[in-house]
Amino acid sequence: MARTSQRQYSQDLHRRVIKKWTAGMSERKIGHLDMPRVSVQTIIRFEKKHDHVNLKPRPGRPRCTDLRHDRRIVREVEKNRFVSAESIAAQVSARKKPYLNPKHRRKRFAYAKKFKNQTAGFWKRVLFTDEASVELHGTSGRVSVWRRPHGAFDAKCIKATFKSSRKSLMVWGSMTADGVGTLHFCDESVTGDYYRRLLRQNVPITKQFLGLAGETLFVQDNAPAHSAKLTADCLRDLKLITLGHPPQSPDLNPIENL
Repeated sequence: MARTSQRQYSQDLHRRVIKKWTAGMSERKIGHLDMPRVSVQTIIRFEKKHDHVNLKPRPGRPRCTDLRHDRRIVREVEKNRFVSAESIAAQVSARKKPYLNPKHRRKRFAYAKKFKNQTAGFWKRVLFTDEASVELHGTSGRVSVWRRPHGAFDAKCIKATFKSSRKSLMVWGSMTADGVGTLHFCDESVTGDYYRRLLRQNVPITKQFLGLAGETLFVQDNAPAHSAKLTADCLRDLKLITLGHPPQSPDLNPIENL
């Protein structure tokens, strides 16, 4: 035989029942609070036995998140109202990081030790750079959205539509402690030759705009185009001194947060 669950009434409703009962109201009249008479009797018996109406905490299912996770979930939804619950769960439950083998770890540790005592003045001379792929119009098909009541026409909750097909764009950017440099839209694959032309076009303008005079410290990752001989020659011509970059370590380049 299936077990029937007992209905749970709020503590405020419990207090209202006891208040009416102590005032001399009958159980039948108290039942006008939209609860069965048997529930009224149960609450009164509990009061007589324990001399209070405080409800015992029920075990239930343990929480899967703490307050920090709750705040993070809210932030993710505020940033993108169209993010799926599965995506949020994946981000909250486990952080995804590039794979690091023992050799990678040793190189990261050596890199950190090499620069750990550098001053703020040193880091102000560093030009951080990177490329990123940007999807222009997002995904197609049915899209769900997180929104509050009456928020159907909130700008954050509306998914714009375009006639063009799905496309992506590669961009190159740079930044220093004092601000961001030029943003370059790549119109072809980033090879060693293209990257050299990109640097020659953008680095002088960026250095002048950000007030970087003379030799400038330079950070880039280990993409094939960055390690090509053409690129090395170009860096010397532009008076850029590369600081190197350990493998599998995008977190060591602050431009990743832009």
